[in-house]
Amino acid sequence: MAVAGAKAPVTGIRARSLLASLLLQRNQVVRLDRLVESIWEAPPATAVPQVRNLVAELRRTLQTSAREREVIETSPGGYRLVVADDEVDVARAEEHLSEGMAAAADNDHHVALRSFGSSLDLWRGEPLGDLAPALARTWRPRFTELRRRTLLARTKSRLALGMRELAIAELFDAVVEFPFDEELRLLLVTALHSCGRTTAALEVCRETRRHFLEQLGVDAGPTLRDLEVRILREGSPA
Repeated sequence: MAVAGAKAPVTGIRARSLLASLLLQRNQVVRLDRLVESIWEAPPATAVPQVRNLVAELRRTLQTSAREREVIETSPGGYRLVVADDEVDVARAEEHLSEGMAAAADNDHHVALRSFGSSLDLWRGEPLGDLAPALARTWRPRFTELRRRTLLARTKSRLALGMRELAIAELFDAVVEFPFDEELRLLLVTALHSCGRTTAALEVCRETRRHFLEQLGVDAGPTLRDLEVRILREGSPA
């Protein structure tokens, strides 16, 4: 981690989990009991004093790296991490996505692609992968959805710019990463069909239906089924 441009090494899963919990709820008072729950599945009897010790150690680490201000404030019942949004990767990623979506809505897809790329460049492996399981379970869906939306938006902008093969390659990768996301699969099928790869588009339809039935016990949604029927009727585009 870096604070005010300086390295601030935070070691140990509990210390990192504490810091992540405070960062994810930055500028808000996080209750002591919530911090305990974010670190332990079954909190020990000494959980509260351990958290207080971790906060003290974390405060020293961060204060060494940002001496001009108090980083962690003590409040009644909990603690508050004082940090600007532009100092937190996930907030920056969300801002880049918003900027990209606004540019895409104005049909400025070149600008949109730069913004989506800036958002995705902030990813470094599995989100919250080295933190306490309880914390990861609570917050990982937000990170996952952010990445999914950004990938989807970037491929739409690429398709709008005629970058079909690049978009298709990215969509194949995205489907592997998000195997049950029907929106990504629909876009992949549409892109394949639009560039004349109708056989591949139909295979994705069939594979999607097989995968959903085998893994979820349900068929794909009506939109994909209707698209498959339409492609069969139309054949390859002229």
